[in-house]
Amino acid sequence: MEYKIITPSDSKYPQKLIKSLGDKCPDKIYYSGPLEFLDHFTMAVICSDKSGGIALMETNQVLFTVREYEMNYIGGWHSVIETEIFRLSLFRKNTTTTLFSAKGLAVETFESFLKDRFYPPLHEFPERDEYFRRAKNSELLVLSVSNPNETRQSRKNVIERNWTSCVLADIVFVPYGPKGSKTYTMAKRIHEANIPAFTIENDGCKDLHELGIPGFNRKTVRAFLEDNGAKRAIPQKETRKSVEAYKRPISQQLSFVKEPTQKELKFKKNSKNSNL
Repeated sequence: MEYKIITPSDSKYPQKLIKSLGDKCPDKIYYSGPLEFLDHFTMAVICSDKSGGIALMETNQVLFTVREYEMNYIGGWHSVIETEIFRLSLFRKNTTTTLFSAKGLAVETFESFLKDRFYPPLHEFPERDEYFRRAKNSELLVLSVSNPNETRQSRKNVIERNWTSCVLADIVFVPYGPKGSKTYTMAKRIHEANIPAFTIENDGCKDLHELGIPGFNRKTVRAFLEDNGAKRAIPQKETRKSVEAYKRPISQQLSFVKEPTQKELKFKKNSKNSNL
């Protein structure tokens, strides 16, 4: 993959990183695609791969509301729930997608990125064509803070990638992260850094709730999004052809007579009742 390098001294370097991390910013960010995606309202996603069906169902309910907003989605897109949200970002026209790889961009490709996440029979997911269409037209942003020739997704690289993606975001969605998981540790770090984060309203997320990360459902998440700056997408106006009122041809139009055609009532006399 062809890539560019940006450093903190560059005016295009993400200001969110400089503001939050100061001199601890990554000294180099490798990227391919439209870097301006990071200027959009951005939601990072991290989720434990230990999540079950209930967490996925509740997450999808929250996403019914989240998807109404214009935003850039950023993440590593590895766990089951993460890949579902990744697919959603490709499905919606009001969203952009940022891929954050823990590998180096000299060895990463759009094909290899998918192979690490979508195994048969899931590799033929419906949004696959849209993914490659966006890739071809430079409508996907790919980031990495790993050495360009790094072929492995080491634990160190994964943690650095997840942390950087969360700092780049305006909000972080943590659908699931029980104690003992890497996601929980990262969620704690995010909360301590005062980065706005949220999870789902489910007892399975009580560990996250106890950290101070609020849980929302499909109805209540809207206030959180808007309080943190998310804007709802403007719905596309339907263009409908105007329909003219039907006019009956002149030959078929009804005639209206102003005067009555029968001015008096006349009855035939009945001979039997003539003497009445």
